[in-house]
Amino acid sequence: MAATTARTQTSTTVRPCTPRDLERVLELIEGDRLPGRPTVSACTLGHVLAGCCPGDAAPSLLQEPRTELAVGTGGEVVGVISWALREQNGDALLLWLHCVEDDQQVAHVLVRHMLDQTGRRTVHAFGTPTAMSFAGLPVRSRRGSAVALEALGFSRQDGWSYFHCRPGTLARLSYKIIDITESPDPYGWYVRLRTSDGTYIGKAVVSRPVEGTAVLEWITLDPEHAAAHLHLRQCLAHLADRGIRELTVLLGTPADVASHNHSPAAELHRQAGFQEIDQLHPYTRRP
Repeated sequence: MAATTARTQTSTTVRPCTPRDLERVLELIEGDRLPGRPTVSACTLGHVLAGCCPGDAAPSLLQEPRTELAVGTGGEVVGVISWALREQNGDALLLWLHCVEDDQQVAHVLVRHMLDQTGRRTVHAFGTPTAMSFAGLPVRSRRGSAVALEALGFSRQDGWSYFHCRPGTLARLSYKIIDITESPDPYGWYVRLRTSDGTYIGKAVVSRPVEGTAVLEWITLDPEHAAAHLHLRQCLAHLADRGIRELTVLLGTPADVASHNHSPAAELHRQAGFQEIDQLHPYTRRP
């Protein structure tokens, strides 16, 4: 596909990504990395560029996947966007987007270019997880991209609050209250929580650690229980003994919640030592 030029205050050229650009693309991705997420390697990026995205964007379900760059007047790469069409219904998917310092102008150019290429169809942005990231745009730390999407007619959808903690900083009780079974499949570790007298009170699944980081995939623990946060805190502290330095969890949050998530589950995680870092939201634009 030929390069195109979008007229802004300065000219920004949009062109396809090539192998020689991968190092710069990795730099842009690293600049947006959230606390608690592993560094994206060249191997992982190559896997994603080949169209290997989990969830509903499996390679066999995508048409015309493209990764394109925004290039400034001096030839420097200032942004990258990846998008494709869904084979089943023809909807467009904006899979991921990164810009220098989350530049609103660059994000606008890239998304506008994608819309020009996809034509009149429904577009879903950041609705699909990839090997590099969760679904959802971090709307606080990447405010420029969020503003650009909204200016181009995208509507924010229900998403997730992104919580993060460092288990190694938490004090331990003198007795063990969790049992951990390491699953042979990629899903991770199965955790059973119990009280000091041996009564089981909950279960959890933790992803297999990567570079000392892991995800608390789900947990069944009554947030109304008086000591629930203490049991969760101890679970986290003992996970640190297994080499987990940073742990993240995603909790559902409505599209119209602009500040902190104050649901019972969110409060439970805060009391246990998590901090809400950002909110991840997908976006939709209809023709």
